[in-house]
Amino acid sequence: MFSINKDDYIEMKVAITKEDYNNLKELEAVCTKEDINLKLELEYKLSQVSHEAEAQALTEKDFRSSCMKEYIYYSQGRPVSYLGICNFGGNVYELNGMTHPDFRNKGIFRRLYEHAFTECRLANKKSLLLLTDGNSPSGNSFIKSVGGVLSFSEYRMELLAGEYAARNNDLDNGLSQVVLVEAQPGDISLLHECDKLLFGDEENEEEAEYISSIDNSYLIKKEDITIGKIKIDFSENAGFIYGFGVLPDYRGLGYGKAAIGEALKEIFSRGLEKAALDVAAANDRALYIYTGNGFREVSVMRYYEVKVM
Repeated sequence: MFSINKDDYIEMKVAITKEDYNNLKELEAVCTKEDINLKLELEYKLSQVSHEAEAQALTEKDFRSSCMKEYIYYSQGRPVSYLGICNFGGNVYELNGMTHPDFRNKGIFRRLYEHAFTECRLANKKSLLLLTDGNSPSGNSFIKSVGGVLSFSEYRMELLAGEYAARNNDLDNGLSQVVLVEAQPGDISLLHECDKLLFGDEENEEEAEYISSIDNSYLIKKEDITIGKIKIDFSENAGFIYGFGVLPDYRGLGYGKAAIGEALKEIFSRGLEKAALDVAAANDRALYIYTGNGFREVSVMRYYEVKVM
């Protein structure tokens, strides 16, 4: 950490602690009052470190292997701006962040970005992706100022518990019937094969490194045959669906819609307020499945590419 102004400083770290998480969630609550979506992945990042001491002991070498880094700007002891680097596989770093409305237009977020940009260059990345809600004037303005070029857009979609109950959509019928089976450690290789077929994941991870893939994972089964996979993250009030796909040989038969229906049963049987997911705006097949289950668009996340090298 180092001083910027009196009583202000930037803290750079490889992982967030529980205290960081709580502080950043408070800042996020202030920023999202502007009716924008922030894709910060804080829950995911916190889940990657099991103990506080472990988070504080992580080094620059760990960053090179985990492809994550956190930048937090503190003013009078509280975080007022945040930028995080994240990588979910492949060769792309995603950058997303936020600044308290009272601290914008002061160059604070740009300072964080300059440090993050340098990290991406040191990691030999040719480009990176900056994320912002399509309705965020400050986010879109900043990305334009650093030369971001629109790469693709992603819809955030939601289904409220009341809407789900009103639909009374029973998908347990005929050919479309599938079940979700929670993944076990012995399913790691199967999940990895599904990822290769669904998402082009060609990395050769050791099983010990890949074991996190069973977290929140379900196998989609038709009778005893695995026909796809899906993940559901459960928070206090919502279930978030991601990592979903039906294997190529089983598409076009209604199994995707049925699988989402089963996921919704799992979410709302827990008494949660809503289900949510993100989907690429150009993915017509997925949009058809989600809207067919009652999901509606609530915001648009735009991904802008910035050249590094």
